[in-house]
Amino acid sequence: RDVMDEPKLLAPEWQRKKVLPALRDLYDEIWIYGLPQICEPLDGITLPASVRKKITYTGYLAREVSTGGAPPRLPEITKKPYILVTTGGGGDGEELIDWVLRAYEHDPLLPYPALLVLGPFMQPEKQTEFMNRAARLKRVDAITFHNNLEALVAGASGVVAMGGYNTFCEVLSLDKRALIIPRTKPRLEQFIRASSAANLGLVSMLLEDGARDPAVMADALRALPRQPLPSKAVVPGLLEGLPNVAKLVEPWVHKVDDEADEPRVARIG
Repeated sequence: RDVMDEPKLLAPEWQRKKVLPALRDLYDEIWIYGLPQICEPLDGITLPASVRKKITYTGYLAREVSTGGAPPRLPEITKKPYILVTTGGGGDGEELIDWVLRAYEHDPLLPYPALLVLGPFMQPEKQTEFMNRAARLKRVDAITFHNNLEALVAGASGVVAMGGYNTFCEVLSLDKRALIIPRTKPRLEQFIRASSAANLGLVSMLLEDGARDPAVMADALRALPRQPLPSKAVVPGLLEGLPNVAKLVEPWVHKVDDEADEPRVARIG
């Protein structure tokens, strides 16, 4: 993956799990599904030269909206321009949803309605609370899950998310303006990714400080549709992960085929 955690936390974990000997002795190549311009996940960790020379950055893995099967059923709110708010799985997305709801409760004249996707792993009592709050707002709708989130991302005027790897790839692939509110505990993965991407002009970032001031979020939501598209930033190789992985896999496939064609000599005794 492109980001794991800050080195001072990652190094002792890797030492405990004996990761470095495994990288040295068990792997022929190490493919990182990201770019060093956004993060060098092994930077700050003492690696032998034999491990470093195995590393290849592939770029991010592009996503697309599924076209197979019946067209996805989309919520009514998506028939007009909307902001999509997604927490991924939802297990740690309560602060994000609460902050966005506070913004719409504070300022009902925000220019775009919001569709909240709470996530299937959010605690049921929090899901109920947020659904009830959303029901009291004319311009907010909430669902727990959608089986074609890419379609919701594709139709959105902007995306508010926590910035996990999958959502980050979807935002870049579908060229959507995004406001990332990363978690900072227990790992800094999302913060590292979001801050680097913001510095490159790919997304904007807002940190949750515990206060969750509704006016601050409202201002960020107003600014979101006006920020540049990710495609306006020049980051070579950004979404070339899939073709690059295909190139990397090809010699290994041929090697397996060649070994399969070698004659076997039976040994008796």
